Amino acid sequence: MAKKEFKAGLYAVIVGVIMAVVLASLTVFAYTTRYTAFSPEKVAAQYVDTIVQTGDGYNAYKNTLLSENQKIKYGDFIRRTQMVSFRNDGDDVKQADFVGTGTAEEQKAIDTVYNTMYDYYVELVNTVGWDDYETFFMSYFAKLKEVRHEVYGDDYLDYDYMFGALEANVDTYGESLRGNEQVLAADNKTVLKEAKDGKYQEMFGKDYKLTVSVKSFDELSEEEAKAYIAGFKERITPVAQSGEAKAAQFGLEDITKEKKVLFFTKEETDSRKSDMVGTYERLDCSDEMTSAGKAEVEVWSDDGGVIATQEVYLVKIGRSWYVDNTNIDTSGLYLGK
Repeated sequence: MAKKEFKAGLYAVIVGVIMAVVLASLTVFAYTTRYTAFSPEKVAAQYVDTIVQTGDGYNAYKNTLLSENQKIKYGDFIRRTQMVSFRNDGDDVKQADFVGTGTAEEQKAIDTVYNTMYDYYVELVNTVGWDDYETFFMSYFAKLKEVRHEVYGDDYLDYDYMFGALEANVDTYGESLRGNEQVLAADNKTVLKEAKDGKYQEMFGKDYKLTVSVKSFDELSEEEAKAYIAGFKERITPVAQSGEAKAAQFGLEDITKEKKVLFFTKEETDSRKSDMVGTYERLDCSDEMTSAGKAEVEVWSDDGGVIATQEVYLVKIGRSWYVDNTNIDTSGLYLGK
């Protein structure tokens, strides 16, 4: 019997084909699981789920037009339009002596500020609501500036501190709804936080479960979409054009300073005004929209009953869908109010 030859070329082709199939499968998997923006149903469901599970209207905006169409991160949008008016972190601004020491005094100050701001945060959720994000942000940061001064005795306020307080309050509010488990220290004995039921346990039972599902999604016809996009432009134009007035209201200007670095001097520009004006202008993304649609979303309790419904309008930019946050009322999703 003739000896069978090992055909390296053919083997390589077979392996190549197999690897191509595997890589294609992995690519499709990653594509479909990561890029939920390509599915209007998933975007609508995620938006509603973020709010209803923990009352988190703050992070829900990551699924809206405030985020991706800005060509900047959501956090940068907040910095450039909402935080910048209260930012006060120049080299000449003195902080309280205990800042950065890690002492009990500093921790007490942080806790006092966060706790005081939490009460105000809940008040804003109940009275203003996250649909009016501008009033919410501006009210919150104005109050934070006052509370920081009262507790710390200084007027310092940077972006990290503002985000730290706000996001701590967002988390605490979510915990007040869903409850929390007991938290132990590294010794597995010392109790750092007692287990506590949240408001949802009181409302729906100890082992409650809320499920969000999209009942329907209807993409608008070409003519209907054009009319909807025109309506969006009408709603957003006053906001997009408000940057100049807001910058003037808070006295924001672009400032160029010289800064010494070793033996050299270089210029640094703090473009507060330009950033604010440009970011507001980019809110009008109507020219980029190619379609629009409406989703009907339902929230179910574990006993099979619908406890909330939400109408969500979405618009398409490129291949991605975004919730139109200029045309929505989410007050019915804050079940813990």
